[in-house]
This record gives sequence, structure tokens and C-alpha cells, in this order.
Amino acid sequence: MSVERDSYAYFTITSSHSLEKIESHMGASGEGRCWSNGDQRPSNRGHYDFSRWSMLSGVERGKSIDEHLQGLWRRLSDYRENIILLPEDMHRSVPCVGYFASHLDKVQISSGHFATAAYYRVNLDCDFYFDDEFGHEDEGTPYWSW
Repeated sequence: MSVERDSYAYFTITSSHSLEKIESHMGASGEGRCWSNGDQRPSNRGHYDFSRWSMLSGVERGKSIDEHLQGLWRRLSDYRENIILLPEDMHRSVPCVGYFASHLDKVQISSGHFATAAYYRVNLDCDFYFDDEFGHEDEGTPYWSW
């Protein structure tokens, strides 16, 4: 059983093409954090050098990654043809993000999700974060600064 304290998953397309071109190809506006190549980054930190289009899972945050993937596949079913016909320079991915209290916590993702990802010709990208910093610190220094 998964024990994520927070999690989410979504489908995203990144490209050097404009957001409008991606939306035109997909036949839908993006959801969540989307932007076009050249748009201003938040806090005046320059401009984006790529476009991003996203579709959210439709499942409330905090549900298991498995539930988010189930919801996402249902939402994407109407767009399969658009997704598999994306040009090579429109990169597609399904990021799955989970937050855990400990690096010893369990995550469960049904094996069918890997077959479904192949059916949509998308990559699954799992990003997991642990409150205990994997249980390893080097004299109080967090693992990301080793």
C-alpha cells in the first residue's frame, strides 16, 4: 500500500514551438502551469526558452500516484491519436510526484500503468521527495548539496 503524504501526476508536452501550436495539435487548452516559449518567468527571472502544455489528472492532490495515473489515463483517452501523432520535437511525459515521511515508506504503482504509458508512447518520470533526506546526512549537510 502506498503511503505518500502528498502526490500528483499529470501529462505534459514541452517544445520550442509556441503554446498555441501545441494547443492546436492537441485540440485543447493546457491546464495548470503552462507557458509559451519567450514568456516572462515568475519573479522576473528571465524568459522561458521552451513552451509547456499540461493536462492534470483530475484527481485531488494527496491521493495515491496510482489513483492519479488512473484518472489521467481516463482523461487522455480522448486525445490518444493527438498524442501518438505529436511531432518528434514535441516531447511528452507523465511526471509522477510523491512526498514521503521516510525513505523507507512504500509506493505502489500497478504494473498496468507501464503498459498504458507504452500505449500512449509517453515516458513516466517519478520524482520522490523524503522528509528524512533518505536517512543520510553528511555532518548535517543535506544530500542535495553533497
